[in-house]
Amino acid sequence: MLHGFLIIALLVLTGARCFCQTVTQKYNIEVAGFRIGTMAVAQITSPNSVVYDQVSDVECWFFGKVKVLYKTVSRFDPATRQLLHSDIDALSNHGNYQSDIIWQKDHYDINVRQYKYERKATESQPIDFTAMRLYYEEPIGRTRVFAEYFGDYATIEPTKKGSYRVRVADREDEYFYEKGKLIKIIKKNSIKNFVIRLAE
Repeated sequence: MLHGFLIIALLVLTGARCFCQTVTQKYNIEVAGFRIGTMAVAQITSPNSVVYDQVSDVECWFFGKVKVLYKTVSRFDPATRQLLHSDIDALSNHGNYQSDIIWQKDHYDINVRQYKYERKATESQPIDFTAMRLYYEEPIGRTRVFAEYFGDYATIEPTKKGSYRVRVADREDEYFYEKGKLIKIIKKNSIKNFVIRLAE
């Protein structure tokens, strides 16, 4: 009898985990064909939320040593797919930066503070598609995406089948998909482009 109660208690305590599904994708970050870092992205689905978790770790020599650990966590309502909260943290040898985007019942408070970029704003319309979801969903038919890093909308323009140009502020990226799966991002840079490539 006691054994049965222990099993039930264990199931109750761990029940939320039983319904949790995690899909992880790993990428290499390259410049001029050389790997300078890695990125891991996870989509964690549970009855209470859909969470996207991204961690990038970069170390390179760029007019001096550059080391950046970048983490984004975006949480969505599982029923409506609305963004509820996003945290963006960047830890680097040039300073630490933190941003957050929070749904406050009828609007978002947007507080972005990143390297050489800041934005404070409010947004009254629910956000249902963000840059974090681009890792798991090809933006077929979409014309814009909310970029957590910038706290603002970016435009999406298809360039050919499975390829999209994404622009926000003065930045431009290209996303490439195969059979609906993100395989590569080219982040445009005036000096040298960065490539984020799906690891084998």
